[in-house]
Amino acid sequence: MDRGLYDFMEKMKSTTIEEEGIINKNSGIDNSIFTDRYRNIISFDKVCPRGKMISIRKHTRFIHYPAHSHDYVEICYILSGHSVQVIENERVELLTGDLLFLGPGVTHEIYPTDDSDIIVNFIIHKKFFSYIFEFISETCNLSNFFTDVVFKKSSTSALIFSTKGNNRLEMSLNEMLSELDGDKFLTEPRVKFLLGILVLDLTLEKPKKIDKVSYDQGVLCKVITYMEKNLKSANLNEISEELNLKNYNLSKLIKKESGVTFNNLLREIRFNRFCEIIKIKNVSINDLAIEVGFSNTSDFYKKFKAKFGVSPREYRNTH
Repeated sequence: MDRGLYDFMEKMKSTTIEEEGIINKNSGIDNSIFTDRYRNIISFDKVCPRGKMISIRKHTRFIHYPAHSHDYVEICYILSGHSVQVIENERVELLTGDLLFLGPGVTHEIYPTDDSDIIVNFIIHKKFFSYIFEFISETCNLSNFFTDVVFKKSSTSALIFSTKGNNRLEMSLNEMLSELDGDKFLTEPRVKFLLGILVLDLTLEKPKKIDKVSYDQGVLCKVITYMEKNLKSANLNEISEELNLKNYNLSKLIKKESGVTFNNLLREIRFNRFCEIIKIKNVSINDLAIEVGFSNTSDFYKKFKAKFGVSPREYRNTH
């Protein structure tokens, strides 16, 4: 590691005023950066200085960022440490040297990071990438990514590249970061130039791809998570209110995405939980049935036998 990058990393390790407030529980996430009523979309104009196309900033540590998306491209670079995120309902651990490309509309959730986790965020206006097509092959992953970014309202995927051990990629990133302490007048044009080179080099790499979950799929995931957490008390009214959807519309969505009704889906999840526990826990079948949400145990026995072809006791003895 060269001296300039070492000094930059040491500078990044220092605690910011915002982070001090989080540690002392005097402050939290700045809600002014969100633009819609549900506060889950961050606008480029809220986080980048007027007239600029690129902003580079250190990720704020020690705090949980709930699921959100952006109307711009964000590149997260793990300079040191790691970052655990949920991207389109997929849990991902990013390690030192990883580059995460997030297009507009892709949802991610970020878990709190520690002192040693240094993440640098590149916030980039989607217009910046319009010139890229002249230089990259139409068959590479980045071509499809930038097509979505420039010509569509949202991206269909997120991409994760590993730069660790790739001297060329690491050099491009380190040069960009070193510009933050350079001549402010020339910082943005230099970063634009270096970012273009980085993108060209990345076209030769094969990233991990995380496809964007459709709105309906995302809602179904939330419904299933709700059911898993509320096996005994789950009901359509409660989750409809939580998701700000009418019962009828949510029922239709669940049937379309899962092929079964709300009640049948809930019963399947209860059966699955019962079958998981009965194999490892020596408890009364009646008590376990009630524990996972079957209040009417006689009905439970009938439906279990109809589904599995054996009684709950026989199931336990043979699995």
